[in-house]
Amino acid sequence: MKLLFLLALIIVGPTATLFAAGPKSLLDGLIFHAPFDGGADARLAAGDGRIYTTPSSRDPAESKPGLNAEEVAIASGKGRYGDALHFPKKSRNMVFFYGDQNTGYRAKDWNGTISMWLSLDPADLKQQFAAPVQITDKKYNNAAFWVDFTKDDTPPHFRMGVFPDSNVWNPEALKQDKIPESKLPIVRAKGQHFGRDKWTHVVMTFSGFNTDGIDGTAKLYINGDLQGTMKDRRQVFTWDLSKATIRVGLGYVGLLDELAIFNRALNVDEVQMLFELPAGLLGLSSIRK
Repeated sequence: MKLLFLLALIIVGPTATLFAAGPKSLLDGLIFHAPFDGGADARLAAGDGRIYTTPSSRDPAESKPGLNAEEVAIASGKGRYGDALHFPKKSRNMVFFYGDQNTGYRAKDWNGTISMWLSLDPADLKQQFAAPVQITDKKYNNAAFWVDFTKDDTPPHFRMGVFPDSNVWNPEALKQDKIPESKLPIVRAKGQHFGRDKWTHVVMTFSGFNTDGIDGTAKLYINGDLQGTMKDRRQVFTWDLSKATIRVGLGYVGLLDELAIFNRALNVDEVQMLFELPAGLLGLSSIRK
């Protein structure tokens, strides 16, 4: 696949044409893209593409459009491609996008992909939970997607959490600290992948959600390599779409770039293509105009 990608690049250049020979165009299904170049608002959004900031109470109902947190800024020229969203220290505010249309949510047969680039020194997290991206209408353990760095490991471990409705994954309402992690809807990455002055590509894909069966599947990729698969689970996400948010930088210290959401699950070859893009998705965005 890497050879095919390079040959296509030589023949036609870095445009959407090079993906025509693949199973699907990478841009097929792209519904949200925040490259953080020159500003924090999304360049492409199926819904409201503006970024919002909550007060220290972190109540989305009290939020205002714009990047209004002192601890969050656009870092010019520091991104994986162009600029990036920078969290120089843990923010007291919550920064987010509205997620109703921007997540491609479907009450029946929901599939999707969440992609991002991260650059950080895990030591800067100071052994606190940090979630670069968390998507939910409630809490981290109730109808929520997230990736995070753990609190009690040195260095922190990187994980993917895909928690369906709490009454689905935890019908007995047990305290979470009493449940072994092996029983939780969590996948840990293999090894250490993050460092200062280094960019790491993270992708979550999911399929078979909001169906009547137990065929829900979620996968975690880092730099194009599969880290783990969560499967054979009933994945029911019941959202109040007016409250669904794409939260960025929760407890996070570092850089975030190229946040993208697709309304379909990319396959392994497409994840690799996405990782190898020479100019990011913005390099392909002209064909959407």
